[in-house]
Amino acid sequence: TACKSLQSPCSACSPCQARSIPALEIAALSRQIACTGSPRPIMAAQVAPDGQVPEAVVRRVNGEHKHTNAHARDIKSRGDDTSIDEPWEVDPKLAFNDSYVMFTTKMYLYPKLALLWLPTFLLTLPYASLAHTYGSCLPVPTDHVRRGAGFHASLLVARLLLIPTFVLGLVSLVLDYVFYYLFGGLFFLLFVRDLKQYRASQKVIAPYRGGTILVEDIFVASIGQCLRNGTMEHALSFTTMLTVMPWVKYYINANPLIYPLKERFVQQISTSWHDLGPDVAHEKVREIISRSRQEGRLAKRMDMWRFCPHYPYPPPGRRWANGLQAGNIFTLLTHVTHGVAEARGVTEKDQFVLSNCTERPVWRVMLWYSNPYHFLSGWVEASITNGEPSQKDKVFGGEHPMWLVTAPSPLLSNRDSLTGPGVIDAFFDSWLPVIANEVRRLARGAEYAASMHQEVVSKDGLSRPAASVGMDKLSEDAEKIDAHRELRAAAKKSKTARILKKALAKSIAFSADPDPPAAATESSTPRAPHPN
Repeated sequence: TACKSLQSPCSACSPCQARSIPALEIAALSRQIACTGSPRPIMAAQVAPDGQVPEAVVRRVNGEHKHTNAHARDIKSRGDDTSIDEPWEVDPKLAFNDSYVMFTTKMYLYPKLALLWLPTFLLTLPYASLAHTYGSCLPVPTDHVRRGAGFHASLLVARLLLIPTFVLGLVSLVLDYVFYYLFGGLFFLLFVRDLKQYRASQKVIAPYRGGTILVEDIFVASIGQCLRNGTMEHALSFTTMLTVMPWVKYYINANPLIYPLKERFVQQISTSWHDLGPDVAHEKVREIISRSRQEGRLAKRMDMWRFCPHYPYPPPGRRWANGLQAGNIFTLLTHVTHGVAEARGVTEKDQFVLSNCTERPVWRVMLWYSNPYHFLSGWVEASITNGEPSQKDKVFGGEHPMWLVTAPSPLLSNRDSLTGPGVIDAFFDSWLPVIANEVRRLARGAEYAASMHQEVVSKDGLSRPAASVGMDKLSEDAEKIDAHRELRAAAKKSKTARILKKALAKSIAFSADPDPPAAATESSTPRAPHPN
């Protein structure tokens, strides 16, 4: 009877399996009908007559919003080349805005941290200790933290331990809002006075309002981060997240009172994993990032990384969960939709992918503007790429496209700045070879990974692979790059600049001006591993 109400046979039959109707939901619906004589409308609505899951159910299971999806489809319809960065013009006139932002930031943030940082850190330590203790009881390895009775008992204790921490965090957040409007409003009245620009900036922000933050997800992510980075480091970085990130996000990176905001696209693609194939790369990268408890040696290696994201698998019933990105002295809160997760008939095929060069999606990482605990706002994906059309030699590499809310000021645009998409783009060009090496190490062993290691020469637009492959070549190249940089610095400062520039021209070919020689062209095949 229950299955007839869903216009399908029982869960054991192939038509029902094709619709991916969970057996537990069928059983629950049978009990509902036995008691009331009719199914609940919400359950009947989860499978349309043609077998397609309604969009409302897909959005709920994926943690999406209708207005955000509409914005993403508008971008998708343009058919942009997402294998390279979009052109971006820096407005030098906004340097004055940058100076004001940094001056007022120092004037406000340093005294606030002197007052609140240490008490918040001390109050966070018990929570981090609990997360580490719980994680230490998990078997090695543990892919997914089971949220049973023991977990919920520990979660209750974690909630109680976090109360004083969140009270201080709320005080910090309220202070940030007060000084945001004080400093931002003053600048707007004195120097901007343009409501049209302000409304246009709000329209840029609007698609990224939303999202959900769950304490139980944060606790699961904290368990994984403590096992990677330790109790003290997680407590330190968690404290910085609460006390610093809201100000960096709202006042510096996405401030419509001070800057004309725009949306900027940057793309980072690792070197090719053609030797592994997309399925192996997809499996191993999830094993590194989403597994809750790692084998000890891998956890120690990850503790050395400058950036260590952890996106735990979601619980049954949804395809998204909150995750944490650790950056040594700070942690960032994210909202992650997992490509491999299945819930309520929604699978990987129902996941909208914004990038036009994705071979297979892994995660969508939403940086909601409404989430104060990540310093960026926008839509980010992490996938296996096909590299088309501009970087086909990176086929089956890892891609990291980012559509971010920002401004065309030097502070928020330059690759050597303190924050903004430019410096993030440069950072991931240096970090992706680290995870590319680890994926190969898990799949083929350390010696093979070392023989295939390859760096990226980072620049705006198109970052190309370095010419050398292998760890033995890497150390030689590093010495040449350091010598080259020293010559460049001396050429700017010394009175004998002409002589130094001649020496510079004869130095190695690692320069930011011309494109360095690529390791492979579009028509070439991937390099074979070194014989040794």
